[in-house]
Amino acid sequence: MKPIRLLCGMLAPALLLADFTYTETSRITGGVMAAMSRSLGGLSKSMRNMTEPQTKTHILKGNKMAEIGTKDGTIYDLDAGSITTIDFEKRTYSTITFEQMRQAMERMMEKNKGKMEESKAKGKDPQMDADFKMDIKETGKTAMVSGFNSKEVLMTFILEGKDKKSGQTGALETMSSIWVAQEKIPGYEELQEFRKKLAMKYAGAFMNSSMAGFGAAMASDPRMREAAEKMAKEAEKLNGVHLRQITKMGSQLDPAKASEISDPNATPQGPTAGEAAGKAAEKGATDTAEKQVLGRLGKIGGIGGLGGFGRKKPKQEQAPEPPPQQPAQNQQAQQQSGILMEMVIESANFSNAPADGSKMAVPAGFQQVEHPMLKNTR
Repeated sequence: MKPIRLLCGMLAPALLLADFTYTETSRITGGVMAAMSRSLGGLSKSMRNMTEPQTKTHILKGNKMAEIGTKDGTIYDLDAGSITTIDFEKRTYSTITFEQMRQAMERMMEKNKGKMEESKAKGKDPQMDADFKMDIKETGKTAMVSGFNSKEVLMTFILEGKDKKSGQTGALETMSSIWVAQEKIPGYEELQEFRKKLAMKYAGAFMNSSMAGFGAAMASDPRMREAAEKMAKEAEKLNGVHLRQITKMGSQLDPAKASEISDPNATPQGPTAGEAAGKAAEKGATDTAEKQVLGRLGKIGGIGGLGGFGRKKPKQEQAPEPPPQQPAQNQQAQQQSGILMEMVIESANFSNAPADGSKMAVPAGFQQVEHPMLKNTR
């Protein structure tokens, strides 16, 4: 009996480090952003690709995890305490350790400290009062998703703001229909354990002396404490594998339609190449057209100063430039729904078979460059 127990004890660590692989596909399926992408897709490649599905393969192998896509990838190494980002198109990569991340955050806080003290000395107060509400509940709906029995959990987050000067109010809502597997998926527990360890690494990097003061100030707010306690309690409903998540951002969202995915065919198609060239010539440049679109989106979704989403502008303000023309039916639907963006994330192809270790390394011949976080805080 003792040899059997000894053998089980030797195998236990290996079982805890079992490999796990799955794919995750995300895509923008509706809202104003999808409409802009379709209508101006002929003017800009980035706008056209905005609604294209993006798939990444997640690979867990021991104390390393990789997220590999077609254009880029990320490798998390707990033993080395580092994060490596790979750009497959430029054939470059950059690496940053959690200690370097902590130092960069220190430099960033020190750099902004003078500006914060200067604003305080001038008596500049925030121009907006903000509050938020959050709720997580099971809807009772069940379905087969990616071959697994799943239940729906609805999570809503509402950020409310009030402009101190004008008294105007507005709200930006985020609503997520999350389909959680009702059965265990072999290998997923190891992935959860890895993510807990990774979260601790991030916490050690961000909760330095400068950030700790900010965290303490947040914790002293009764609203923040109450929200954090509620979130911790309600988050238990989200335990399990998230097979599908449908997230909508906007105003006056309808919870009854949380799990509905917009039909991409209902979104207006973009112009032909000839029409696109003509429009580009009329506007002067493609980049100008794209900047105008992104500018409108920023105004629609802006929170600071209540940029316009979910409220009415004062009469004395100049009316905003109208968005690109859409079919009447589609335009009316967008106004009624108030959806700025709708995104779907789906997980599938789960496997605990031995993973490809070559994915845990930077491809040969790639050039190392300075990590953006280190470059921006030098």
